[in-house]
Amino acid sequence: MALLEVQDLHTYYGEAHVLQGVSLAVGEGEVVTLIGRNGAGKTTTLLSIMGVVRPRGGRVRFAGEDVAGLAPHEIARRGIAWVPEERRVLPNLTVLENLRLGLLGGARGNGDGGLDEVFEFFPRLRERIAQKGRLLSGGEQQMLAIARGLVARPRLMLVDEPTEGLAPLLVQSLTRILGEISRRGTTILLVEQTLEVALALSHRLYVMDQGRVRFEGTPEALRREPAIQQRFLGV
Repeated sequence: MALLEVQDLHTYYGEAHVLQGVSLAVGEGEVVTLIGRNGAGKTTTLLSIMGVVRPRGGRVRFAGEDVAGLAPHEIARRGIAWVPEERRVLPNLTVLENLRLGLLGGARGNGDGGLDEVFEFFPRLRERIAQKGRLLSGGEQQMLAIARGLVARPRLMLVDEPTEGLAPLLVQSLTRILGEISRRGTTILLVEQTLEVALALSHRLYVMDQGRVRFEGTPEALRREPAIQQRFLGV
């Protein structure tokens, strides 16, 4: 059984039918990536899973439980962490204070026990532990956003465009770290626009366009589909 199952999801913004029957599955320990152009429905899929946006139809099951319709904090307590795009680090709190916020409401947090593991992945954050969020670089803010999601030891992380706006060296570093987080047992559902990052990280990918899934398969399978890449990814 998949850890996360999404079946025939329909989500609207007003009268705009944004998700039109999205179905996907994420197995325990997988990195699964949603990829597609801007406006394809990738972020809305994550928001619908997390309960930030309420779908009008379809099912979302996590660890065998139907979580569609639950509030975001209730979903978080069940072991799903959300790392939104644009980082959303609290600017007037320190690195440590931001991280401790990540412990609130988590399913598997244990005091500050997750901090040591987070600092293994992101030693730079330990060096900046007393620094205000607003004084961090863009790359450091992205590290902090991921670390804040990870600190409560979720079973599943929803990570929205973590490499957006980062320099190539930082993209490489973050790709490596996300891979290591996965290897240590955290399942990841990722939204990514950079094909090379998605191919390097993922066990499987879903190509989305206009609110629908247009392709599902392994990185190797997508590499063998240049027509899919050209039509839906513009590469």
